[in-house]
Amino acid sequence: MSDWLDRIMKLAALGEKFNHLTDNLTKLQTKLEDHEKRLIRVETLIELTKPDGTTLRILPGSKTA
Repeated sequence: MSDWLDRIMKLAALGEKFNHLTDNLTKLQTKLEDHEKRLIRVETLIELTKPDGTTLRILPGSKTA
């Protein structure tokens, strides 16, 4: 009977570890999505220099000539 109890306790502990891992995965996914949004914002603020020496500014609300 003790053997069965040990197995049940190990299974319960494994379930807890699985729940902990899924929670951490959800948090990691949220952080990754946040970094993706930040990267997109940074990409929109980049200044590109053209071969003729002029600068192309990619900024929200900026006017290009």
